Amino acid sequence: MMINKFLESAIEQPWMAIYTKVVAIALLYGATVHLSNMLGLTGTPWLATPLLWRGMDVLLLIFDIVTAIALWRGLVWSIWLLFAGITLLQIIPYTLWRSYFVLKPEDARILNGLLGTEILLLSILLLLLWLKK
Repeated sequence: MMINKFLESAIEQPWMAIYTKVVAIALLYGATVHLSNMLGLTGTPWLATPLLWRGMDVLLLIFDIVTAIALWRGLVWSIWLLFAGITLLQIIPYTLWRSYFVLKPEDARILNGLLGTEILLLSILLLLLWLKK
C-alpha cells in the first residue's frame, strides 16, 4: 500500500524517530498512571471506581505498552495503532460519552487536559509526516 511505504520512509527519518521515542515515553508514563490506578495508588481504591473506568484502565494499559514498544522499535504499524488507539480509546469516549467519565468537577478538567495533550501529540505527528514530502 502506498501509504504504508510513505510511513515506512517517514519513520526512518531522524526527526520522526526522535519524536516517536518521545511519544513512546509519554505512553509509558500513561501506562504507569493506569497501573497505579489499578494498584489503588492514586487515592481511590480501584474496585471502588466505576466498571467503565476499570475497563478503560485495562485497555489503555495494554494499548500504552504495546504502542510504546512498537513506536520505540520504529515499526510502521505503530503509527496506525497510535492514531486508531488515541481516537477510539480516548478522543471518542471522552467526548461522546463524557458524562460517564466526569464524576467530580475536577474530572472534567483532567479530561480536557488529556484530550488537549492527545490532540497535540497527533497534530505534531501529522505535521512531521506532512513535512516529510
